[in-house]
Amino acid sequence: ADRAGSGGGGTGSSAARYAARAGAAVGCLDRGRVNGEASGGNAGSLHLQLLSWDFGGKAVGDGSLQLRTLPLQQESIALWKQLETDLAADFEMEVTGGLMVAENPDQIEFLDAKATAEARVGIRTEVIDAARVREIVPAISEKIVAAAWCPGEGKINPLAATPALERAARAAGAAVEEFAPVAGIARDGRGYAIERGRGRLRARRVLLAAGGWSAQLAALLGAELPIRGAPLQMVVTAPGPPLVPCLIAHADRHLTMKQAAAGSVIIGGAWPAAVGRAGQAEVLPESLEGNLWVAGRTVPQVASLQVIRSWAAMNIDIDGAPLIGPVPGADGVTVAATANGYTLGPLMGREAAAAALSGRLRQDLQAFSMDRFT
Repeated sequence: ADRAGSGGGGTGSSAARYAARAGAAVGCLDRGRVNGEASGGNAGSLHLQLLSWDFGGKAVGDGSLQLRTLPLQQESIALWKQLETDLAADFEMEVTGGLMVAENPDQIEFLDAKATAEARVGIRTEVIDAARVREIVPAISEKIVAAAWCPGEGKINPLAATPALERAARAAGAAVEEFAPVAGIARDGRGYAIERGRGRLRARRVLLAAGGWSAQLAALLGAELPIRGAPLQMVVTAPGPPLVPCLIAHADRHLTMKQAAAGSVIIGGAWPAAVGRAGQAEVLPESLEGNLWVAGRTVPQVASLQVIRSWAAMNIDIDGAPLIGPVPGADGVTVAATANGYTLGPLMGREAAAAALSGRLRQDLQAFSMDRFT
């Protein structure tokens, strides 16, 4: 292969498609099933305003890098929509707008400052009063006194979107291998020899798009990446009446909430999960209870819906911003890891493929390379 990708989620499948379309011979390896980890296990939120823990006192660093990610998220949401059209697929994608709700004056002050910062990078967010919040979400709790409204946010179904990207990668000529865990990566002449269960694969270039496990793959090369896995969990209720017409988040609590077309409410918001002995994410009962408490406090009628499923998935923990670009000390190896879940997947894949093939990273992405850690 000209290029081998590791990871068959949203980023890896996108990268495989774009690299193959550029004329590269592409092999994409996934240790399990395509979409079987973070890409298939996230809640499907399309974020455009900053999450509450990425601004102010809760943010890693001064928060500037997280803020600079927002235009990329805007570009990636548009790319998701374009891909849905180009691939004649149904991602169950809707740009519904998003509310980040506040319960007290301190949280309103936080949202005002956040909206001002977001406007500086071209993201439209408006703090609205309780009356306007109720116009958008009539079922909202009386405790909610204001919210930040971002018209560009929405939702997508990862169980529909990633498989469509993977099929498109195959159609473009990429060889996608499932159940092909990488056991070794070593220099081999001008490229790399990649050891997998069914034998050795040689590639001129390698792209690591393995989410929270990217650092383990880099370690096979003797390289260090500041990427960790962050086990999170999600909740789905039985179908109910229309209650959540847009994406809902909270200014000071962990919450994301949206409603599927079939009526189920999908609840997330980075509540932690446990890690089992084999390294798999496992549901924590106390996180399940806490997540449902916040959801019911925000939209009381949600509390009357039966929970039918909860699951855990491994998210990516870097420093609040994505990581893309060359891996230091490993010529020809590129890393692409998002830090805002699924939203950035197709854009990160496209730009990582371009960087891997050209050796150059798009200028506005330079700030998100390994240079910031070295």
